[in-house]
Amino acid sequence: MEQKKIKVGFIGSGWARIAQAPAFSMLGDVELAAMASPTESHRQKFMKMFGITRGFADWREMLQCDLDLVCVTTPTYLHREMVTGVLQSGKSVLCEKPFALDVADATAMVESASTAPGFALIDHQLRFHPAVRCMKQMIDGGEIGKVYEVRAVVNLATRNRPDMPWSWWCEEEKGGGALYAIGSHLIDLNRFLVGEISSVSCNLATSIPFRPDSSGKSCRVTSDDHFAMMMKFGPSSVALGSSSLMHVTTVGAYTWLSFEVVGSFKTIRLDGAGRLWEVANDNAKVGRSLIDAPRWKLVEPMLAWDELVLQEQIRHSSLAVHGIFAVGFAFFAYRMVKALKKGEKRLHDAAGFEDGLMIQRVLQAARKSDKLLRWIKI
Repeated sequence: MEQKKIKVGFIGSGWARIAQAPAFSMLGDVELAAMASPTESHRQKFMKMFGITRGFADWREMLQCDLDLVCVTTPTYLHREMVTGVLQSGKSVLCEKPFALDVADATAMVESASTAPGFALIDHQLRFHPAVRCMKQMIDGGEIGKVYEVRAVVNLATRNRPDMPWSWWCEEEKGGGALYAIGSHLIDLNRFLVGEISSVSCNLATSIPFRPDSSGKSCRVTSDDHFAMMMKFGPSSVALGSSSLMHVTTVGAYTWLSFEVVGSFKTIRLDGAGRLWEVANDNAKVGRSLIDAPRWKLVEPMLAWDELVLQEQIRHSSLAVHGIFAVGFAFFAYRMVKALKKGEKRLHDAAGFEDGLMIQRVLQAARKSDKLLRWIKI
């Protein structure tokens, strides 16, 4: 008897073309069945790349197709209407982050998901990256000791040229900016690995205040292109009262990512290549010497045999060159397909819409903190 294939549809042609469609296409029991994009050239290119025969200018028409899962990868301000439409059609949905424009939108989407027959997930794919899963095991198992703090630095050169074109990403009111795009991921990592956040202090900044539109006209940028934020963990965490620090820029001269969890026994660090490192506290020399380089040791995550096979496939695919988010998505997609084939309504460790609502509350508090120049409770 032929095994049923999971049919996946896509609304949006950006991140879906780079990561989502390539990841699903690696899985033998998946059919990339349909896609929707209002831009014909983008739609045709996407369909040709992945052998999709059904394309739509209007995403609503695509929902008439027989689909098991729809990936929504459009700009943030479009999420609520599209996600609600997908859920009302009885299909499972994966919504790209940033999840929503504001807490009101997020709350409405949670309500829509509460009565939906399928599952409703958010693309916080780093939760499924082998290095992050290993970090969680080390923290939950007490291997790093008591959690003292979390430190994250993300340095990107994605928007460092003033001639880079103006788009919705430049509009705060449409969900653009570094805080929503990168901060949402870092907030989710903090919540997933350590626990809930109780208060926030944030400074948003825009280094390049104007960008040219398609006609060359200079348009004002209302979103942030870099930010610094401090968060404190609350009682529903393993680090009550401890701090999480993050600094993110999209206008840097190079690309660098470091996510460290500092413990009483050791510090662990995720880097931008998806590698996990550890350094024991008792290896440090006493004193203030700045030439005492940390003795980082590489940690190799343990994988089940089927994920070892998947990891090898990823290494020989286009996903490998697109970094930890694309690689993490491949592991996420694999888990989603397994869950859908079993008819499950939940996916263990995945970010659901309730998580999206909590992240949205942190993001809202961060913006309020920036305006009022003080700490804001969640």
